Amino acid sequence: MVKRIIQISLFLLFLLIIFVTYLSTYGFNTNKFNNIISEKISERDKNLKINLNDIKIFLNINNFNFELKTKDPKVHFKNKEIKIKSISTDLPLKNIFSKKINLKEVKILTHKNKVKNLIEIIRAYKNTPQLFILNKVIKDGFIEIESKINFKEDGSIKSNYLIDGNIENLKVELLNNNVVKNINLSFLIRENDYLIYNFSSIYKSVKIKSNQIKIINNLDSYNFEGDISNQKSKIDLNDFFVFPNNNIKTFFKEELTISTNNKFSFKLNKKIKLSDINIQSKIKLEELQYSNDILKRFFPGYKKSIKFENNSITVDYNNGDYQINGKSKININGDIDNTNYSLKKLNKDFFYNFNFELIDSAINFKILNYTKNKGDESSIELKGKYSASKNINLERIKFIQDKNFIDIQNIKISKNKRIKSIEKVKINVLNDNDKLSKLNIKKNKENYSINSQIFDGTKLVDEILFSKENGSFFDLFDNLNSNISIKIDSAYLSNEDYLTSLNTNITIKNNKIFNLNLLSEFPNNEEFKVSIRTNQNKEKITTIFTNYAKPLVKKYKFIKGFDGGALDFYSVSKDNKTNSNLKLYDFKLNEVPALTKLLTLASLQGIADLLTGEGIRFNEFEMKFNKVKGLMTIDEIYSLGPSISVLMDGYVQKDGLISLRGTLVPATTINKAIGSIPLLGDILVGKKAGEGVFGVSFKIKGYPKDLKTSVNPIKTLTPRFITRTLEKIKKAN
Repeated sequence: MVKRIIQISLFLLFLLIIFVTYLSTYGFNTNKFNNIISEKISERDKNLKINLNDIKIFLNINNFNFELKTKDPKVHFKNKEIKIKSISTDLPLKNIFSKKINLKEVKILTHKNKVKNLIEIIRAYKNTPQLFILNKVIKDGFIEIESKINFKEDGSIKSNYLIDGNIENLKVELLNNNVVKNINLSFLIRENDYLIYNFSSIYKSVKIKSNQIKIINNLDSYNFEGDISNQKSKIDLNDFFVFPNNNIKTFFKEELTISTNNKFSFKLNKKIKLSDINIQSKIKLEELQYSNDILKRFFPGYKKSIKFENNSITVDYNNGDYQINGKSKININGDIDNTNYSLKKLNKDFFYNFNFELIDSAINFKILNYTKNKGDESSIELKGKYSASKNINLERIKFIQDKNFIDIQNIKISKNKRIKSIEKVKINVLNDNDKLSKLNIKKNKENYSINSQIFDGTKLVDEILFSKENGSFFDLFDNLNSNISIKIDSAYLSNEDYLTSLNTNITIKNNKIFNLNLLSEFPNNEEFKVSIRTNQNKEKITTIFTNYAKPLVKKYKFIKGFDGGALDFYSVSKDNKTNSNLKLYDFKLNEVPALTKLLTLASLQGIADLLTGEGIRFNEFEMKFNKVKGLMTIDEIYSLGPSISVLMDGYVQKDGLISLRGTLVPATTINKAIGSIPLLGDILVGKKAGEGVFGVSFKIKGYPKDLKTSVNPIKTLTPRFITRTLEKIKKAN
């Protein structure tokens, strides 16, 4: 009997094991619960319709609950189909044999559905401004979801739900009509915790990706934290940035090759307002390009632009303030050097510091006649501060090359990019002429003092004499009103000529020289005087005088062999018009190419030979001219000498075009003409006039390197020529 019971028990156990194994592995189909489930869902929302296929029941041997699962149910919401792959839930054993269902957990796995359809369903239950905007901007894309939803006893959803899914080929049209396409991502949603991961997209041909973005839903805001990066790509800056002004835009090319890695966090409140923004970025930028013609003055190799190559940049942005650090290669027409820099914004102030290590690049400070050659190690530091409500403050510009240095401190620059003040300048350079220039400039309240033991002003004088610009050095300043005291022990005008004990006081009003008194002398004890004064009629009167004109005249390279001579210059300026008179006395010319050519064409070969040999002496040279807006009109040039005399007029345009016409007459012809005048000729010339040729009229026109000269012989002298000659002879006697 016992044996029989054991056999039956074992058999029943065997059947139970087979039954349990079958139920847990294959389950069985039923449609018993279909109507109940459909009715329960319809009770919650009449717009939601669901038609279930047969439900397959499995036994969960872990908790001995039954798992109900149906595949491919038909779900419709307002005539829009939601494609479901499967729905499953667990039921206690007691619910199998009753019509009462107490759902504890539901798992839903979907096929790919259109994102817009899903958004419309969600909006039907909870319509928010965010969902409204989302529905507007999303144009296409598919979503696939796997969700796990737990229910309370009363049928409401517990807070521990979990939604996992993927979005593919999402297309978004932004509010500015730009399109972001090929958005692919995975997401995980909990009650107040959202995670986006494996994000990738394409915007304007730029591939963007993110490992993860976390979103935490607080009571009053959403907290975002994550990363985003882009692969090395070519981008058009106009598609990504709006530049506050064109000055910043010119620093960049239209197209950049860039890669970035960024970490970020910020808050987004319910009104879609950003706050607490933090960004840390690492940027690789192939090339920046900057163009500014001012750079031609300092970099001989500069052509069209300076390139900043292989840029490595870090950015730390914190709620409006930021710190930018970078390093790059600076390329000036193939000459490559290193640079590093930092930019910092704190509240309304901007701080910057640039350091350039320049070895391959040549640098030229033209005014100082100093060149830093290729291969010479040097550095430039540029440090300063900018306030949005105040001026730009260049705290320091410092150039160092071996023992040579230029140190400029505290330059204040106004909003219109002009200098308001300079606190201190110190210069110590051995220039290209092997001349040492030492210069100290100091600001004392509103005034300045300039002191130097030795200063090579060769290029500075050239700039004053030959500049084609109408402006002056003081135009760099913003309404300068100062007294400037200058004391220089030795000031070089050329490689050989210099002034000693140069002392001057300059009064500047509204960027214009109001008064100036300069007194100095050459080593031969000849004085050099310059005076500028402004009278009550606002006329600026300038006078220059020296008995030693050679150092100034030799600056004009077309005149060679100038010797002796005194210089007397007088000009009156008002309302951008200047009337001037230049006089030279008792000098000799050894070679003037234009004059030599003129004499040769006029067949005055003997005088031409004299000009290229021992030289021609002149008793006096006088030039009357005026200048208006770059046009120099020569009213008269008259030169009288023992060999020849010249009378001419003409003009010189701002672009360099020269046009002159006049009369050239040998001294013998003048003697004949004047000697023929009764009584006066006997007194001034004598009764025997010298033998000689008649003069010529001439025209000279063209640019300095391509002057065209034409001559015509004359048989009589014009009354004007004779009158001017008589005036000069009377003064001489």
